[in-house]
Amino acid sequence: MAIDAPQTLGNQSMTSTCQAILAGRGGLGRGDRVLDFGCGSGRHVREFAAAGYEVMGVDRPVDQLVAAWGDLPADDRGNLHLSDAGGNFPFPSESFDFCYSTSVLEHVMSYDKPISEIARVLKPGAWTLHVFPARWRPVEPHIFTPFGGRFQQPALISLWAKLGIRNSYQRCLNAAETSARNVEYSRCGINYPTKREISQAFGRNFSRVEFVEREFVMATRQVSRVSGLLAPVISWPAVESLYRGFHTRVVLARKG
Repeated sequence: MAIDAPQTLGNQSMTSTCQAILAGRGGLGRGDRVLDFGCGSGRHVREFAAAGYEVMGVDRPVDQLVAAWGDLPADDRGNLHLSDAGGNFPFPSESFDFCYSTSVLEHVMSYDKPISEIARVLKPGAWTLHVFPARWRPVEPHIFTPFGGRFQQPALISLWAKLGIRNSYQRCLNAAETSARNVEYSRCGINYPTKREISQAFGRNFSRVEFVEREFVMATRQVSRVSGLLAPVISWPAVESLYRGFHTRVVLARKG
């Protein structure tokens, strides 16, 4: 389930970001069928639809999400769909021209099923783009623990909770409650594979896999403060490597 929190990856337009990254790879055509993987409340589904694309969203059948969808206007709910209990998408094979996600893959505990489903529903030659926090981000953006994407020991999580650090859903909780929730979430809610593991997972279903953090920074430099600061120097190998390792990972894959 996508986390609709602007502090996670900035408030950049996903439509213009995807368009910019794909511009030199055949581009996105007006009216193309687009899939939002991990669509959450459908924020980016509505954004792509407003830009003229035929867009659908898919997410897991989580009670909290289903309840939230009940509060959406009927026109918005019509484009949002749930996978089944086995993770299968409710779409025909080879029915989409493009798939993207933002702040989703760090919640996928096992990549094989969703990536194979994304590959199944994409047309041959289609691309999929995924943006998510880096494994070594100094503060993990969900449990707010230092380097929580890499180190998830209960003692470290508990210490940070005792220091009063909370996310927006935990402000009324005491340290013990916060620690318990974050320990559980670190075990079943977040997952940060290595670059090699990510490449292998996508490589099993896609013929081409790239990491395009430099292009992402350039595409979002007008709407993201971090990208705006890094854009003039992102072409320096050390800068791109640091951004990729400590801030944001952006993977692009093409179906053969």
